[in-house]
Amino acid sequence: MAAPPRFSRRQRSRVLRFAIIGNGLPIAVATATNFSSHHTVFFIGAVGALLAPIGVTIFSREDNPIGFYAAALGGLPALTMMQAYSGGVASGYSILLMMAMIWFGIQTSDRELAAGVGILAACCYLPMLIFGPPAYPVSWGHATLLVLVGGTVALTMRTLTRETQKLNERLRRDATIDDLTGLLNRRGWRMSAERELARATRDGTPVGMLLIDLDSLKEINDTRGHDEGDRVLMETADRMRTALRAGDVLARLGGDEFGALLMDTSDGQALAAIDRLNQMTPELGSFSAGVAAWEAGQSLDELSRRADVALYEAKTDGGSKVEIAPSTLEPSEAFREGGRAER
Repeated sequence: MAAPPRFSRRQRSRVLRFAIIGNGLPIAVATATNFSSHHTVFFIGAVGALLAPIGVTIFSREDNPIGFYAAALGGLPALTMMQAYSGGVASGYSILLMMAMIWFGIQTSDRELAAGVGILAACCYLPMLIFGPPAYPVSWGHATLLVLVGGTVALTMRTLTRETQKLNERLRRDATIDDLTGLLNRRGWRMSAERELARATRDGTPVGMLLIDLDSLKEINDTRGHDEGDRVLMETADRMRTALRAGDVLARLGGDEFGALLMDTSDGQALAAIDRLNQMTPELGSFSAGVAAWEAGQSLDELSRRADVALYEAKTDGGSKVEIAPSTLEPSEAFREGGRAER
């Protein structure tokens, strides 16, 4: 089962506004209705019911689990207090319990949802057994109806939310993954590469970029058919996964062009990775490559331009070569000694 949705800072701000308005308005209307007839317990419950959704938005399960669960599980008892001396489960205020059940359906795990339904049942039945009339008149039918409707609402919202999450994940994957090779496409490459470069900037780790262009894909498509060309593309992607590390960012950038961002990789390690790729590549899948070492503060576009220039030089120099982009700073010993590698 999919995990509860996580919110960005902007999303959390929107959810907080909804928690204040979406819960505060119904509670304000309930409080204003027959205001003078409400018992003190009602007002205590109204305050608690208003604070609960704010608490689950402000607190997180990871950083403040006590605050989060106190707010999440305390909302139902608070709403139950609003039923005191106003009809109990048969009062019009009992419908407010559905606000909490909608939240449990949308934003909780399976265990949390089960706990929410259990607390709902306790809030419907126990006040009648413990306190009874006049605060909570006995009405087993209304209590059972609330539990059934609340559980159904929560489970329905759970199903809709999880299906929406799956759809969003599928759309995200379709938007960022190349369907032929399973590597990132150009959009996914930019998103992942920029994120990794930002991380490398913070950590001060070295990064290398490798651009690959297949030498004979057009000829393969023309003479052997596109099915054979697709096979070469898929096998190239598989060889890149094998030769490079799991933490590297791999992508198919175009028809016969691939890219790799080699994370936490020195100059010598980058050349060694290319050697491994060379050794497992058959003649039919031969490639030219351009390599550039990332320089701190350099943007993805600037790094890509340097690697692309090196790739162009490798292609125009006969192909099946690896060309190293010169550094715009002081060149390192590894690149200075690496020179140009041929298949």
